[in-house]
Amino acid sequence: MNISKKNIIILSFLLLGFNQIFADKSYSVEINCESPVWKKKDRCKGENLYKRLEKIDEETGLKVVEIEKDIDWKKKNTKIPFSRIVKRVSKLDGSYELAVFDRDKKSDFSTGFTESYVTKWTGSYLKGVYMSSGGCGFWTCTYTAQAFYDFPNNIEIYINERKFNLFGNSGQFSLPQSFINSLKKGDESTKINLKVKSSVGNKTIPIGEKTVASLIDFYSKSIKNWNLPKVAILPQKVSKRKLDTEEIATLTLPSVVKLKNANGSGSGFFINKEGLILTNRHVVVGGDKTFQIISNDGMRVEGEVVYVDRNLDFALVQSENSDKVKPLPLCYLKYPNPGQNVVALGSPLGLAGTVTRGIVSAIRYPTGEVLGDFAPNYVTLIQTDASISPGNSGGPLVNNKGEVIGINTFNVPGGGSAQNLNFAISIVDILNELNMQKPYAQQKLNICGNLPN
Repeated sequence: MNISKKNIIILSFLLLGFNQIFADKSYSVEINCESPVWKKKDRCKGENLYKRLEKIDEETGLKVVEIEKDIDWKKKNTKIPFSRIVKRVSKLDGSYELAVFDRDKKSDFSTGFTESYVTKWTGSYLKGVYMSSGGCGFWTCTYTAQAFYDFPNNIEIYINERKFNLFGNSGQFSLPQSFINSLKKGDESTKINLKVKSSVGNKTIPIGEKTVASLIDFYSKSIKNWNLPKVAILPQKVSKRKLDTEEIATLTLPSVVKLKNANGSGSGFFINKEGLILTNRHVVVGGDKTFQIISNDGMRVEGEVVYVDRNLDFALVQSENSDKVKPLPLCYLKYPNPGQNVVALGSPLGLAGTVTRGIVSAIRYPTGEVLGDFAPNYVTLIQTDASISPGNSGGPLVNNKGEVIGINTFNVPGGGSAQNLNFAISIVDILNELNMQKPYAQQKLNICGNLPN
């Protein structure tokens, strides 16, 4: 068959246009999977299956699809019911968590190369992963191996026009209560977009309409209201002189613990002789509220979450065994001063008994772009250059006499000239939030409220 040069050129232009049409993302097209035309198509088979598998969760009253928790959801062929509320249950230990998954996926029609931005939303945090893999397209095949990359440490979330600036580690970001409160007020017109910053520019990731509807329902019904516990503390004996870092570590580490369950690990410390442990709220995420408590000497006991405060991001865990518990002295009468020496203790990356030192860099309040969404504006944040890393959250920040001045909470990843931006919530504000009455002592107390010895 003879084909003229002119016809070849015309055919090439037609195929180029055809390619461009199909290369564009088409996932935004709304499909009715109930219709006879679509319900037997591959794209709708999973959707209709998940709809049949939905059931009411007894604890929250939410419609959920139950899936196995022990399978890595980031693997290529793992089936995830996107845009629905899922209950991920472990077959190994029975632990579970509620979550909503979303995927923004695009495949290149020409090459078959596929990239996806997958987000997992829980009651406390957002996890973001970029996935890419090769495949075969209209023109050719790509043989790129499947790859996963965590979101960068700083992202922006938009609910309509309102922006929330989030800092995290390894693609995981603690969701501020202000974000959840805003989303709970959402309706059918509410839109969520993520802006992910990278070295090659910014990527805007739209969250699907069905996912947004599920998130509004999820956060409206799944957030538990906790009864305020009665917390009593006593003045502790502390040194009259300033201690060096080694002395502080020797005195403090026996009271610092690692909290661990199927959802992760973090740090905490004893605040009274009854075995009550103070930690961060984001340490105790997930549906399972039972934790293994691991002390610095390796002793292991069980503990249970008894209170969660979402505004100040702290939680209380009750140990089942309070024998030989040594609570840390708390500086409950006074905020620290800039320039004051401090020591941070905890279990960064699961490494228990880690000690870092620094100073109080500043006393700040949650205002501005960096800190404005983290906590209510009346909360006192202690900025320090003592390193706070993942797993260190929930551990104590102590002064040069070993008195707790704050609870290690988060760090802002360094960029450019900004380094060592770490923050702790003041212990004064936490105890005020618990309506704790100041202890009475007949002896003279120091400026923190403890007994000089």
